Amino acid sequence: MKTNSLILLIATIFLMNGCSNSSDLSPLTMGKDDAPVLIEEFSDIECPACGVISPQVEQIARANSDIVRLEYYHFPLSYHDYAFIGAEAVECAENQGKGWEYLGALFRNQQNLSDEIFDSLASTFKLNESEFKQCLENHEMKSKITSHQRKGSQMGIPGTPTLFINGKMVQWPGKEQLDAYIKSLAY
Repeated sequence: MKTNSLILLIATIFLMNGCSNSSDLSPLTMGKDDAPVLIEEFSDIECPACGVISPQVEQIARANSDIVRLEYYHFPLSYHDYAFIGAEAVECAENQGKGWEYLGALFRNQQNLSDEIFDSLASTFKLNESEFKQCLENHEMKSKITSHQRKGSQMGIPGTPTLFINGKMVQWPGKEQLDAYIKSLAY
C-alpha cells in the first residue's frame, strides 16, 4: 500500500510540474515590483494601433519608473503573419537582455516584418546570433507566448492593444491623459 501511495505522489508531482510552468507566463517588465501603479498591456507587434500606443505606454512607464510597473504580454492575432514568430523573437532577444529594444524596433519596422528582419535585428542589437536563431528555430518561447494568450483570453480582452491599470481594463485616452491618470493613482 505504501508503494502505491508513493508512486501516486511521484506521478502527481511529475504531472503538475509537466503541465504548469509558472515562468512561462512571465511578461516583459519594467519598473519596481512594488510600484503603486501596475500597467498590464496585451499587444501584437503587427497591430497598427499597437504600433502607435505601445511605444507611448513604454515612454510613460519609463518617465514614471518610480510609480509604474509595466508588464507587457504578447497577444499575437492569428491573422497577422508575423505576430507569433515576432513575439517569440522578442522573448529570444529578452533571453539576452534586449527584449524591450527588440520590441521597439519591431514596432518601428511593422511595415517591413519578415523572417529576414528578425535576424537583422539580432545583429543590430549584437545578440549572440546562433543562440538567438536556435531559440527562434526551436520555438523555445512558444509555450510562453501561448500562456500570454491564455491569460489575455481569461481576462476577457476584446482585441489589441488592451491595457489594464491596477486590474481595471481601460480605454486608451491618449498619452497625456494616461500619464495624468497614472499620477492621480499614485499620489
